[in-house]
Amino acid sequence: MSKINFCICLILLIHNTGQSQTIDTLINVGNHQLHFEIIKGNDTPILFEAGNGDDGSVWKPILQDIYKATGATLITYDRAGLGKSEIDTTKISFKQEIKNLNKALKKLGYSKNYFLVAHSFGGFYASEFAQRNKGKINGAVFIDVGTPCIITKEWASNYKKSLPADVWVMLKQHRVGLYYLLQNFSTIADYMSTRYISNDIPLTLIVAENLPDSNTLRTEEDRINWVKCLKDFGNLPNHKYVLAKNTDHKVWEKDPKTVIEEITKLYLKIDK
Repeated sequence: MSKINFCICLILLIHNTGQSQTIDTLINVGNHQLHFEIIKGNDTPILFEAGNGDDGSVWKPILQDIYKATGATLITYDRAGLGKSEIDTTKISFKQEIKNLNKALKKLGYSKNYFLVAHSFGGFYASEFAQRNKGKINGAVFIDVGTPCIITKEWASNYKKSLPADVWVMLKQHRVGLYYLLQNFSTIADYMSTRYISNDIPLTLIVAENLPDSNTLRTEEDRINWVKCLKDFGNLPNHKYVLAKNTDHKVWEKDPKTVIEEITKLYLKIDK
């Protein structure tokens, strides 16, 4: 490879935003590649898990402020079939996604300790990741997450049945990763019913004041359960409950300050 070509490749892989060094790369995990963006820092890396149907770019509005406040390495990625990540439809499963994430992180040089940030159904992914990395999770901030208390096997089955045919067509064309997840939604909910994140891990739960939309919480019982389940989860030992006033499901869109501050406070408290 010529020096010129090498330089071009390097520029494409690593770009300096003027504030921090960012790596944008695809990592091979077998029959497909996962897309990662990493802001290089120090100490324990912060791994972000987006909600259902979202890719890692959803976190961009708050990353630089978190980096400035913590100095930590920040890892965002697109789950299989979302964003720039590919998907192997012959082997796709919830468990396999976590195995592939571990494989990719190891290739990237991150296999010791982690601090987790998760939103919505990303709480299930983060929890399974924690189960497979016991003793390596220093802390977590969960943002308006679904929990096994609300996302039960029965609830997941009913939710899947409620989706009209045109939604399934759209998902298979534009959100193929979410399509396959929802195909197995009740199985995942049943599997995770006893595998949610351990109370041994220090955790801050940030809850939106406004409930998710009626497409998600379809009944009054759903809405009551959502509120109660999150309050119960946030008040468990080793947990902190934070209600973000005047916010919606993606809390950081209307109140980035609270999200940035809570991540920073817990991270600096435990990563001394």
